[in-house]
Amino acid sequence: MLYAGLDVGTSGCKASVIGVGGVPVRSSYREYSTESPKPGHIEIDARVIYDAVRDALAEIAGPDIGAIAIASFGESVVLLGKDDSVLTNSIYYSDIRGIDEVTDIRNAMDPEDILRITGMPVGPMFSASKLLWLKKNEPALYKAAERTMLFGDYISYMFTGESVIDYSLASRTMLFDIGSNDWAHDVAEAIGLDLKGFSRPVQSGTVIGNLRGEIADELGLSRSVVVVAGGHDQPVAALGAGVLRPGEAMDITGSSECLLVVLGDCDTNPLMTRYGFCYEPHVLPGAFVTLAFNASAGAAIKWYRDTFEAERFKVAIERGENVYAILDAEMGDEPTDILFLPYVSGSGTPWFDSITGGAFIGLRQSSRRPEIYKSILEGISYEIKYNETLLEKCGLTFHSIMAAGGAARSASLLQIKADIMGRRIDVLDNRDIGTVGLALICAKAMGDIDDIAAVAKGDVRISASYEPDATRAEYYAGKLREYRSIYTSIKSLNSMPSSDFGMRKNR
Repeated sequence: MLYAGLDVGTSGCKASVIGVGGVPVRSSYREYSTESPKPGHIEIDARVIYDAVRDALAEIAGPDIGAIAIASFGESVVLLGKDDSVLTNSIYYSDIRGIDEVTDIRNAMDPEDILRITGMPVGPMFSASKLLWLKKNEPALYKAAERTMLFGDYISYMFTGESVIDYSLASRTMLFDIGSNDWAHDVAEAIGLDLKGFSRPVQSGTVIGNLRGEIADELGLSRSVVVVAGGHDQPVAALGAGVLRPGEAMDITGSSECLLVVLGDCDTNPLMTRYGFCYEPHVLPGAFVTLAFNASAGAAIKWYRDTFEAERFKVAIERGENVYAILDAEMGDEPTDILFLPYVSGSGTPWFDSITGGAFIGLRQSSRRPEIYKSILEGISYEIKYNETLLEKCGLTFHSIMAAGGAARSASLLQIKADIMGRRIDVLDNRDIGTVGLALICAKAMGDIDDIAAVAKGDVRISASYEPDATRAEYYAGKLREYRSIYTSIKSLNSMPSSDFGMRKNR
């Protein structure tokens, strides 16, 4: 039996058919784009993502598929009406809407109590904050919602007719009780939200049901195909990477960059609230992870490509070349003197700031594009290193990092990361860790494997390792102290009356 994994990300969906051994048999990918109707507003039509998922799945469909599992990005909600129609576009986590509602939530309930119950720090990115914004600003839409879902349970619902969500994805709402594995009704009531129409929470790996007959026929799949509860994309990818034991860490860079660390338990630490770190259920029973992330990592690299290198990017596509490989080859080996704050799509932990933008510090007349490009790679690495120092203050330590995602394709970026992080970076041979994790979840659910952790560990293959260069690491350690001071300085400029007029007037 083979399994289909659907990894639904913020900018595209990957579908892969994979066997128990973890090797993809065939894969497909579909991209989609967000909309920005106002400054600071970032959203997408859930129907666009659903169509992309169906197209990707149809391309790899076959009679050999016995089960399907779905991983998706978190936080963004899909509101469905009485006839299961999508009522409005989904608000992305990096959208500025929800910022003011954080104050409402903090006034209604102690943030430490919210962290203790839900495992989530109070922040504007989570579903609760976005739903409060909708309730205040679009009350008719909020009231009309018969179902409130995230993308993983929305797609599985459309496939099966069953409204089910796994614990890891449910936790990204800031409305899920990680102790009882049920919705946090006390939190919802305190902050003024209704949990009516939320999906039933289950452990990842629970069989949801069979594909609807018409969906199976449309996609070219057997009507006997089973849909299995997957999870939030980060812990699913960690399973595929074999990152399962306390103290193991994984770094994935896509549009955002996420450093995931496996926790030994879920005894909440007040410092976790201060720095915005979570206690999220892993997709394995009884395990938890925390996430440090930069919302603008890959987005900053793409911004440079589309802004500074648009013409060369176009030519590279025509020639079948990788423009990033060209840019990497032009960089020098030595660190730059430029500091870059990589907040082109807002920040992640610890600030959760969707208003303050990015900045270059130290540009000179002699600065050239290769140096500017390298400073961006350094900036996103400084940001994740800064988050690592905060994790250490919370008592969390780790010795090496498993790298995956877009960053795993750039030896230059991985070496910069190793130098700035001051630790070894290992690269997985199989980079399709999201869909591999989903295949493992399916295999366990169908009874084809017994010990999912052992199989996951056994499938891990390291293709390369990057050790920090002592001289560069020492230099970067000194620059990190300067980097830490940039955010507060830039934020103070944004507090001036005219600095964010375009965003504030459109809230």
